[in-house]
Amino acid sequence: MPQLAYAATQLTRRLAGNTPALATFLPAGFPDRTSCVDLLHTLVQHGADILEIGVPVPAPSLDGPSITAAYRQSLAQGIHMDDVLATVREAGEAGAPVMVMSYWQVVVDHGIRRFAYELAEAGAAGAMVPDLPVSQAKPWLEAADEAGIHVPQFAPRTADNVQLTRIAVAASGWIYAPAVHAATGYEGTLDVRAFEQFTERLRAVTQQPVVAGIGISTPEHARQVAPYADGVVVGTPLIRPLLTQSWPKGSAQTTALAAAFAEALRTPAAPRAA
Repeated sequence: MPQLAYAATQLTRRLAGNTPALATFLPAGFPDRTSCVDLLHTLVQHGADILEIGVPVPAPSLDGPSITAAYRQSLAQGIHMDDVLATVREAGEAGAPVMVMSYWQVVVDHGIRRFAYELAEAGAAGAMVPDLPVSQAKPWLEAADEAGIHVPQFAPRTADNVQLTRIAVAASGWIYAPAVHAATGYEGTLDVRAFEQFTERLRAVTQQPVVAGIGISTPEHARQVAPYADGVVVGTPLIRPLLTQSWPKGSAQTTALAAAFAEALRTPAAPRAA
């Protein structure tokens, strides 16, 4: 395997820390091109350890209404791949590793190898393509490997042990473990025991960090899953104020929430699992 880019190594170090890392998700170009970069820098100042940037698409199949609305707002402003790459580059100046989340068709349309290398050149630590089955992922995995970036994999809660093993073999950087089986933005009950059992299944087949997301809608939820995860991705709770509040009021609420999530991860509900 080629040597990992600096950003990818930086990501690995942060996920090996003594407390779970907070990854904050924001679509590129949302709420607008300039404000997006400013907000990403502010999120790092308020506790974000990792910045995850979404590539906007009009109909994100795994996302709920808030992220879908944010993506569409970005697209309505003409955000395209050059803007995504510029956002990655400028966000990295805040000092936190930057990950990208993209749907597969975007990667294909841009060019698989081109996408991987341009992300690496922009300073991204890697990219997760959640709708790409590992059985079809070989071209993407090879391109990312050549470029020296990580390829986190999405592990569905419905996956059996054979499927989880295949996902684990393909993954680098982290394995994304949804806290619930739902689209992003889920605000219902969080079954922490079921999540713990799922992470136990994952750790039985991989040494990759386990990063939780989907369904962690409050800082208290983050505090509850912290003992079982190496990181937590928070997206919809941070995006909602930006959809419903004027600027900069929405930004202030978003950064305050990020700080609350970061604090929750520093004060877990139970000792962290070994």
